[in-house]
Amino acid sequence: MALRTTLAQLQAQPQGTPSALMRGLTRWKQSVRARAADISTRPGEAPMADVARKTFRHWRNEETGHWQPPKYSQRRQAQLVRAAYKMGTEDSVVSSPKFARYAQRMESMPTHEVLVGWPTVTWPTLSAEEDANEARRIARTYEAHGPYAGRSAARMFKGKKGERESYQRRQRVQEIMRTMDDTIAEWRKADARAKEKPLSPL
Repeated sequence: MALRTTLAQLQAQPQGTPSALMRGLTRWKQSVRARAADISTRPGEAPMADVARKTFRHWRNEETGHWQPPKYSQRRQAQLVRAAYKMGTEDSVVSSPKFARYAQRMESMPTHEVLVGWPTVTWPTLSAEEDANEARRIARTYEAHGPYAGRSAARMFKGKKGERESYQRRQRVQEIMRTMDDTIAEWRKADARAKEKPLSPL
């Protein structure tokens, strides 16, 4: 029962996590196939067993004379190296060609200072008189700096159409409201005349 529960827990874990990758590497290194002494060496010498070579590099089989691919592809080796760095077991993948490149990249990465909390910013405080003087100074010198540099007061930014026509619109509304009583009276007279006309017999 306990073995069944353990197997179910292992199957439920994601297969691509660092811990799962490192468990698979450990199982492979402990397997009989990985420890078999069948790697071809120099003529006249006995075949040897090299788990690291079978795991990460091509090797020649002593019995068949054929070259065999490594247990893990280059892509999987890169994943194993990253997983080993996260798990703190770099020694298990030090024979991989991907290890040297990843180690060099990690050493060349710049270090950043970690700031904890928000920095304290002290903003200047102005009195009412100082604030008014600063506002007047900005109003006097707006033509010499900022987006208005070199512009005359008559050539300010045009703004939106509604902002440009707001004054004319207010004037027009005021004029209409001034004669609104006369307009209402005219409409009432026109409506009364329309009601006095006889209906068409058709």
